[in-house]
Amino acid sequence: MAYGEEAKIGQWSLDKLAFLERYLPAYLRATKSALHKYYIDGFAGRGEWVNKRTGQKVAGSAAIALQYAQQFTHLFFVEFDEERAEHLRELIRIHNASHKATVFVGDCNLLLSEVVKRIHPSAPSFVFLDPSSDQLQWKTIEMLSNWKTELFILFPLNMTLIRYLPKNGKITEWARVRLNSVFGTAEWEHLFQNTPRSRLKSELLTLYTNRLRSLGYEHVNISDVFKSDSGQKLYYMIWVGKHPVGKKIMDKVFERQSDQLTLF
Repeated sequence: MAYGEEAKIGQWSLDKLAFLERYLPAYLRATKSALHKYYIDGFAGRGEWVNKRTGQKVAGSAAIALQYAQQFTHLFFVEFDEERAEHLRELIRIHNASHKATVFVGDCNLLLSEVVKRIHPSAPSFVFLDPSSDQLQWKTIEMLSNWKTELFILFPLNMTLIRYLPKNGKITEWARVRLNSVFGTAEWEHLFQNTPRSRLKSELLTLYTNRLRSLGYEHVNISDVFKSDSGQKLYYMIWVGKHPVGKKIMDKVFERQSDQLTLF
């Protein structure tokens, strides 16, 4: 996960990470017969964070994944910020996983194409894509779809994308470029111009998930909207895969998490 001011995160991030904690061991069991398997984190962040409410240290996505380093052929972490990347390197050393994990520094939209060159297209690969805003470009998802990947994506509909669409007036060219990059199409603009505001978020979410299906990700799970401590709507977590076993596992994870946590 790529965000958290002063290394602190809120309950909505903790709840999101709980999905990953529950899913990864089940994913590894389901792929145990595969000769090779990989974990990719496109916005890896520091690896560890601090619960801003309690002050306790908590595992981020990288720390969670490194618990299973010996069961993966390799883990790849991409982080834009060099300081956070150094935290990742230290975390890898602590887990004695230097031979199992690699840190790339830079924009994941540029670097993931280099990462997947190290992976056989038929090897199961779990990709965690957790941007802090609109950084994840559609072209990156499209590229990843050519491999045997499952994706777990933060879709920043409420906290970012809807804010680019004014209730009155014209959309700016800057916002148009950003939205085209996220959706990989200008279809969102037709929806913006022709959909009542009360239905716009739902239609945009449907557009995005339908486009994921068009890439061959037949199986899709969409969380309810995650909210901040103050109740502000933020984002959805979307899991997509190409195999029904993954969908069956994630169905159970979604059900269990919604029962036990304060997500929705």
